[in-house]
Amino acid sequence: MKKITIFAFLALSFNVSAQTFSPKEIKALKKEAAQITIVKDKYGVPHVYTKTDEQAVFGMSYVQCEEFFDKLESSLISRLGRQAEVDGESAIYKDLWTRMYTDSTRAKALYKESPKWLQKLCDGFAGGVNLYLITHPDKKTKLIKRMEPWMSLMNNVPALGGSNIDEAGFAALYSKKAQRFTSYVPSFESDNFREPAGSNGWAIAPSRTKNKNAMILINPHSEFYGRIEIQVTSEEGLNSYGAPFIGQFSLFQGFNEYLGWMHPVSLSDGKDLYAETVEQKDGKYYYKYNGEMKAVDSTEITVPYKKGNEILTKKFTVYRTHHGPVVSILNKKWVSLKTIDGSIDLLAMHWEKMKAKNFDQFKASMDKRVMTGSNVMYADRDGNIAYWHGNFVPKKDPSLNWKRPVDGSTDATEWKGTYSLDEIPNYKNPANGWLQNCNSTVLYATGPYDSTMAKKPEFMFPDGHTPRAMNAIRVLDKIQNATMDDIIAAAHDTYLPNAARFIPNLVYAYTSSEKPMPELAGPIEVLKKWDFTTDTSSIATTLAVMWIEKVIEMDVAKLEKPYTNEERYSVTNGAAVSTDNLTARQMTDSFKDVVAELTKDFGTWKVAWGTVNRYQRNPEGELGTDGKKSWPLPATPGYLGSLNAYVSKKSPDSKNRYGITGNTFVAVVEFGKELKAKTILTGGSSSNPKSPHFTDQVHGYINHQYKDIFFYKKDVLKNAEKTYHPGE
Repeated sequence: MKKITIFAFLALSFNVSAQTFSPKEIKALKKEAAQITIVKDKYGVPHVYTKTDEQAVFGMSYVQCEEFFDKLESSLISRLGRQAEVDGESAIYKDLWTRMYTDSTRAKALYKESPKWLQKLCDGFAGGVNLYLITHPDKKTKLIKRMEPWMSLMNNVPALGGSNIDEAGFAALYSKKAQRFTSYVPSFESDNFREPAGSNGWAIAPSRTKNKNAMILINPHSEFYGRIEIQVTSEEGLNSYGAPFIGQFSLFQGFNEYLGWMHPVSLSDGKDLYAETVEQKDGKYYYKYNGEMKAVDSTEITVPYKKGNEILTKKFTVYRTHHGPVVSILNKKWVSLKTIDGSIDLLAMHWEKMKAKNFDQFKASMDKRVMTGSNVMYADRDGNIAYWHGNFVPKKDPSLNWKRPVDGSTDATEWKGTYSLDEIPNYKNPANGWLQNCNSTVLYATGPYDSTMAKKPEFMFPDGHTPRAMNAIRVLDKIQNATMDDIIAAAHDTYLPNAARFIPNLVYAYTSSEKPMPELAGPIEVLKKWDFTTDTSSIATTLAVMWIEKVIEMDVAKLEKPYTNEERYSVTNGAAVSTDNLTARQMTDSFKDVVAELTKDFGTWKVAWGTVNRYQRNPEGELGTDGKKSWPLPATPGYLGSLNAYVSKKSPDSKNRYGITGNTFVAVVEFGKELKAKTILTGGSSSNPKSPHFTDQVHGYINHQYKDIFFYKKDVLKNAEKTYHPGE
């Protein structure tokens, strides 16, 4: 194992990227910045005005650095596969995974292959980051001293957790010390059962709205503080408002004057695992394919990692078949992962949609079909609403179970092209007047079960029917002559469908038991009288949330092993939660545990939901703490069916639960002759605890009182709080 000092290693690994900026570079960046105007409105929302798209991206990245530099740097470090240089040995296999799919050499080549207009966007994003570093010399960075334009092309590494592979199984395959697993089931830890990120996307047609304009609800559920709210405008036809992921330059969720888009998480199948039959001969590996033995490709990857004051390196020989990298081992067979490689087109797709002005232009951008893991919800000024379930969906044998590894030894399992946008499940202007997707199956997108859509291959929609989708259908069916405020109210409906489904089963298990359980008499009586709506004063909500969490843990534990991401996700998002496979004793015993936990922490089980379920905004990295200022929330996790999803968790030293994921940037947009929109952002626009915008949106966030946005420049200037150029 090679040892070198941190400083020597950084000098070697950064090469050009570690050099200081020359006077010529600094002058050029400042000259570019002088042509960029950033106006922050009274909510702290930045509006970037420029001549070119490149300058707009420059301004966007500079703003991201101002508010969330640590997150932006962490995003870059992760995409570069260099997390272990910061976090140490625990991140080695995360870096190895990343480096199996991309590296700086490949990213530089992709940058050169990109069209000039896309290169300029990459240049602009790097320029904004670099100007921030130049003008903030006291900013302590973890690793990044300079951003290079090609780093934006390291954007297409498949998520390990979304690939039906767990990190332990991946590490076991490539670790000489760890025993090779025969299963890729994640370890049983409480965090595994936290509701994963998701989203609610709705589109409402003019026939259902008061002003006869189409509307869209953009409601992503994700980790808090991973996005900003921003408007970017240039004289090259750009004028878009929305939320980029920190470290990226496209508005993943957003809208322009003509149309809006929303990308809920999807399980539509665009990645597959192949079980390879591998043999070793003369020190080399071969895999079986169509009756022949083909050589397994091998590559050596060196992963640097920090240990104490040194940077050490660890070398791995990684393997690949024609399907893709070998990522796990199952039942004595190597498992390879196949996915699409479309870094350039993916960046281009997300940028082109931001500048689209009508349905055809938007569809043309989506027709690159390079996005995996996301659906598309759409509405526009012409009154159109639309929805595509998935984007990149390969053609393959529908008789096979694509949730599990398929046989890699035959061409019968190969992809045979890609489905067009018109072939995947999709809707445009349905007769019912609305569309919904809440990380759910497309079969209920318009309300009733769609028997025509159900004839499509099942691998196109393995998503279950989530309780959020059930609730969305219930509230959208009632929508008539809707205003934006009506949509906001509907998106915060307090009914909990999964509580209504499962609490009666718990009550029955208790009442039918022959064994006396006096400690449960009071809690059961509270649940009997409950109307299954949530409120901060509701004791029943506290009991129900904590009990269904335990049901989810038991349901996951009972999944057939090795279970896959689709199966686990359908339980943890509430779609496949069930008490049918639980005994009455399991239900009542787990409820006893809830009562005991509450009594231990609070001295009583009579704890209102708002007492234990809190919102607290802390400086970056700090956990929720009892005794500091916090606010009560009625919202619950989405697996109960709460449209206003809010997942809270106890920290090691707290009794209360504090929010960590849920509603982030939420917008309701109406596309009339003049665009109107209302938004809310978790907590506030600033990450600085001393800023008035650190918590100025908390009240609106909790009480679903959204702010009217300023889209047109005249309104922005009337409500300007600060105007400046990057670097000032």
